[in-house]
Amino acid sequence: MACTEEEFTELLSGEVFIDMDKLIAISRHGIPDKVRPEVWKYLLGISKTDKSEEERVKKQQQQEYKEIDKNDSETTKKIRAHLKRYQNFNRDKSDTRIKIDWQSVEIRNKIENIIISYNNYNNDIEYSFGMLAILGPFISTLQIESDIFFCFAAMMKKIEENLQNESLTLKLSRFIMYFRSVLPELFSHFEEEEINSNDWATSWIQNYLSCELPIECTLRLWDTYLSGKVGLDLHVYVCLAILTNFSEELLELEHSEILSFLQHLPGIDIDQIIAQAYNIFDDIRANNEL
Repeated sequence: MACTEEEFTELLSGEVFIDMDKLIAISRHGIPDKVRPEVWKYLLGISKTDKSEEERVKKQQQQEYKEIDKNDSETTKKIRAHLKRYQNFNRDKSDTRIKIDWQSVEIRNKIENIIISYNNYNNDIEYSFGMLAILGPFISTLQIESDIFFCFAAMMKKIEENLQNESLTLKLSRFIMYFRSVLPELFSHFEEEEINSNDWATSWIQNYLSCELPIECTLRLWDTYLSGKVGLDLHVYVCLAILTNFSEELLELEHSEILSFLQHLPGIDIDQIIAQAYNIFDDIRANNEL
């Protein structure tokens, strides 16, 4: 059961330190919108649990971010082109509570600054659309640019470490294998309609549904990814749970309708999806398919 905003506020207002074990435990079931920015910073290790260090570390981070070079004309062009694509993913989600104008000068400048800073901060990394997809939820949640940058960098590190355990190619192969096993009728329907997994599954797995789900659903999902014991490894099973939830609708659709549905998922009860994901995980483990 999700905790209230008051319970989070009480925990966050500790004068000496933040009880991270308790914060992690209550965050798994969802974080209220108003406290999510602060909680995510703790979960990602950006804010320090020792309150006596808080101001010093915050000023240090702001100064460090200020000093990073934010100029790269080629990357700027790519980001601006990709912003149109990213906004296209969100075009049909007019019922969303969180409204972001991704083409506004303020948001665009913030995105360009953060991604170019990240690339210059990590010299061996090249820009890709996936960076914009992962950055989106942080732009939607946090206000201060340096906070967004460090949270984004921490999330990218988590994703990179997760991929060191299992590559994207292997994750996709495992997901498709489970899809065939868990939902054989829907899998066959996708084959009959010639649905290529590259047209939807790659983005689902690589970008953690940050493009396809309404933003509120993504934020709730990531609450669990950042605080749950299984972490990002739960994601494959979440994708299976979503397919299971929408299987009846998808079986009635044809090729182009299926792709449109998969790329613009409707709002959904994420708590229910997460519970279903754990059940699928347990079932697959019981059948020795892991």
